[in-house]
Amino acid sequence: MRIAALALGLVIAGTACASSGTASSDQTATASSTRSRTNVITAQEINESKAPSLADLIRQTRPGWPTNATVFLNNDPYGDYTQLRNLSVNRTTEIRYLTRSEAQMKWGSRFNDVIQVITK
Repeated sequence: MRIAALALGLVIAGTACASSGTASSDQTATASSTRSRTNVITAQEINESKAPSLADLIRQTRPGWPTNATVFLNNDPYGDYTQLRNLSVNRTTEIRYLTRSEAQMKWGSRFNDVIQVITK
């Protein structure tokens, strides 16, 4: 009985997954589909943006990121969120948001949320 129930569950789950009409290998992530679910702003998103500053870029692409985060430039503390207005969009290759626990594991307990700007 348990085996029959398990088999039925697998058939139902498999049917639900296959109902989209496309193979999983045909489904590629786009900038717009990954934007809301990631803590990384990619080089592609940065290059496609017309934002005049990194603060504007983050507001446009990741409006849920906290504005009270400490900003790191590469691996060094740089200042608060307002300092993002002073950083060049053109020299930036990636922007990462790290939660308090991620930031503390990487840089120690004195940091809370961190926005890390990676430059060329």
